[in-house]
Amino acid sequence: MLRRVRTARVVRPYSQIAPDYDLAVGIRDFLRTRRAFEGLTRRYGIVFHFAADLGCGTGLFACYLSRCWNVPVFAVDCSPEMLKVAAHNCRDAQVCFLLQDIRRLCLPCRVDLVTANTYTLNHFLDPGQVKATFRRIRENLRPGGHLIFDIVTHRQPLSASHVYVRRFRAGAREFLHQVNWDPARRLLSIHIVHRARTPAPPTVEVYLGRGYSPLEIALRLRETGFEIRGIHDAVTLRVASGLSGSVAVVARKT
Repeated sequence: MLRRVRTARVVRPYSQIAPDYDLAVGIRDFLRTRRAFEGLTRRYGIVFHFAADLGCGTGLFACYLSRCWNVPVFAVDCSPEMLKVAAHNCRDAQVCFLLQDIRRLCLPCRVDLVTANTYTLNHFLDPGQVKATFRRIRENLRPGGHLIFDIVTHRQPLSASHVYVRRFRAGAREFLHQVNWDPARRLLSIHIVHRARTPAPPTVEVYLGRGYSPLEIALRLRETGFEIRGIHDAVTLRVASGLSGSVAVVARKT
């Protein structure tokens, strides 16, 4: 008797993972981001009274900015599913959720600080899109305002011949993360396969990201009117070296 094979259905990124994102990686990434942010703001003496968090995901960092720094925050994401979870996570009158593509960012008013965490900018495969995003961010910053973000570099410790797999469960749902790095194209690809204990076929979300060198990022920032205050290893917060796999950048609008 032939066994029936269920073919995975491709769905929009973040549409299925959203309810379980924090359990999978969200809380872990938030704790890492919070530690880096507090270290960098102390180091550079950054003061802000109004902030925007781009690629806010499930809203953990935007909520942290509001509650721990007591400032209004615009939380921006292009995924309605993630924003729905964020609105549930962060029922805070100081946080305003906006459904926008950050390449065309248009905030209701200018802010003192913009953050873009968890490698949001790596989603843009074309350097021109990164430059366009920096330009829009600058337009939405007040004079002297700061941009703090992290980004995966072109120096990845992953083997091109190996697919890295991670599994986790959330109730009756199972998630399979498959990660592959193509150094020749500086391309990171992630497939997240969702399986449930139902007759429905599994679904898969596909994410692509490009690794950027710190020099590329520095050039794009300068071209769009930013002064670079620091580029740090995202893990250690030491000044970034040529071998850093991810960096945290602090820039100021000139």
